[in-house]
Amino acid sequence: MSKKTFTTAKGRADYPYISTPDTKFDDKGHYKVNLCLSKEDAEPVIKLVQETILEGIKALKKDKPNMDIKQAPLPFHDELDKETNEPTGNVIIKFKSQYKPAVFDSKGNLMTQSNIYGGSILKVGGLASFYHTKMLGAGVSIRLSAVQIIEYVEGSQGAEKFGFVEEEGFTLSEDVSTSETDSAAAAEKVAPAPAKPKVVQAIKPAQQVKPVETQESVEEPKAVKTASDADSLANEIADLISKGA
Repeated sequence: MSKKTFTTAKGRADYPYISTPDTKFDDKGHYKVNLCLSKEDAEPVIKLVQETILEGIKALKKDKPNMDIKQAPLPFHDELDKETNEPTGNVIIKFKSQYKPAVFDSKGNLMTQSNIYGGSILKVGGLASFYHTKMLGAGVSIRLSAVQIIEYVEGSQGAEKFGFVEEEGFTLSEDVSTSETDSAAAAEKVAPAPAKPKVVQAIKPAQQVKPVETQESVEEPKAVKTASDADSLANEIADLISKGA
């Protein structure tokens, strides 16, 4: 079955493992990110997922009309407020991959080094793939292919991690063998370096970042006409599944 590539709108990165893999459950680990989008911005992705599931189930039913098919968990869910546990109106899209995604800055330049933390504003290139297993059922996985950093929240490193801030005094470039008097005198001549900001407001990209290409045929999702399209697809999937039960 065909796989479909897509690019999201700008969203907030939650629990990102983009620079390094999450190895909590296995040594090899996975790269992943939960992207928080408004319902309006998430609608094209939701529709694409529902369309892919529907196409996959129809293909299975064509070969085995009486096959009993259940629906697997969806790769998205409503965001809940941490205090009230009520929906915020946003949607969380889950991306995951065994392979390190390509990372680009706001202008589309490839970044070879990054330290992306939660709260960064990203656009994500994904690949939607249909799957069916007896245990999980019919569903869609969303592969993390690439990200574009719009606002960069970088993790703390070095002295900042331990709460140290810049002070006047000894620097690594000085001769550690000098006396305390000489060191103090030399320190007065050294202008303190400006603190490195953690958050950088990026410039709006000149062009859309293209997701990583695959050898299989790809299809860009079309714009959503109405907010009810995804609900209609979900109802059609449920009706198709119930007929095989």
